[in-house]
Amino acid sequence: MRKRWVYLTLGKNIVAMVVVTKEPYGETEPLCWSPIKKNISDDDYVAGETPTVEHAYRNITSSMQADPLEISSPKLALDLLSTAVRLQNMPLVKQCIEIIDKQLDPSILISVMSRLSECTSQRRDNYEPSAPPIIESENRGNIDWVVNQIENLRHNCLLEIDRYADAILKDLFFSTLPYMDVLRITTRDSLQVSSETIVYSAIMKWAHAECYRRTLQPHLTNLKAVLRDLVHAPRYGLMTKKEFTSRKIDGEKGPTRSGILEEKEWRRILFFIKEKSKKRPVEELPFYCSRPRGRGCEKPKLLSSESARRASDCTTKDLECSTSNRCETIFLNIVTCWATIFD
Repeated sequence: MRKRWVYLTLGKNIVAMVVVTKEPYGETEPLCWSPIKKNISDDDYVAGETPTVEHAYRNITSSMQADPLEISSPKLALDLLSTAVRLQNMPLVKQCIEIIDKQLDPSILISVMSRLSECTSQRRDNYEPSAPPIIESENRGNIDWVVNQIENLRHNCLLEIDRYADAILKDLFFSTLPYMDVLRITTRDSLQVSSETIVYSAIMKWAHAECYRRTLQPHLTNLKAVLRDLVHAPRYGLMTKKEFTSRKIDGEKGPTRSGILEEKEWRRILFFIKEKSKKRPVEELPFYCSRPRGRGCEKPKLLSSESARRASDCTTKDLECSTSNRCETIFLNIVTCWATIFD
């Protein structure tokens, strides 16, 4: 009966060393073991006799690549996404993103944005799994594919937020989003809000929630500190005089009373609003505060059959819009020509 030493390892550390006798394979042979050549003599170790941990791990997980998990719930897909990214399981990441993209509706948009921010906020080192990747692929050690997939889903999510802007900004959970997501959403030219007061109310409620999370008193200094560029996210120049000078907007102090704008700023904005209402020429406001928002022309990334359908709808709408614009241009040209002839 032949004896040999077998080293059980965890990562690069040896956690146990046992003696194994030569028994029939399949009953006592360990599933995975990683021999260390410098500690084992050539007599005791024969190359290729026993598989390494990495080799065995690939064999175990190869079936997962051929038969991926079935996921139908977008909430479950969100829960699995972070784990899939951490384990560098590219097929599972793609499957989770496809499921989420198929069911992007107002009820999950905020959750999706929040989870995507959690994934991208991890450092590069955190993407390195403690064990070999759950699925072997040529992307091992490269997180670019993760970033691209997440950014594509975020792009589609923002397009849907544009459509349901009023509902999203009024949602209580909007205040739980991180700063960058709030800034991305509220500064979009394509955000389809019925009034800029909704944007103003949303950033003020978010600022109070952020102060609470940081255990800060919601004093003016702290509010301005957490708001940063969000101070100029609302398009103040698009408000009416009554809205801009309101004492309260949805329970929050109005723009001229909250103190987040300097007196010089809000007086300039008020002058702009008055002059615009009288249809007089006036210099545009800085920080795009007077730029109108409109329906965007960005197309969704093709992540699922649903995003392909949405992209097709966008193409149809763009074509209709383009045709309408051409008709209007032709009509105006004809009128101009007739006016010139008769003059």
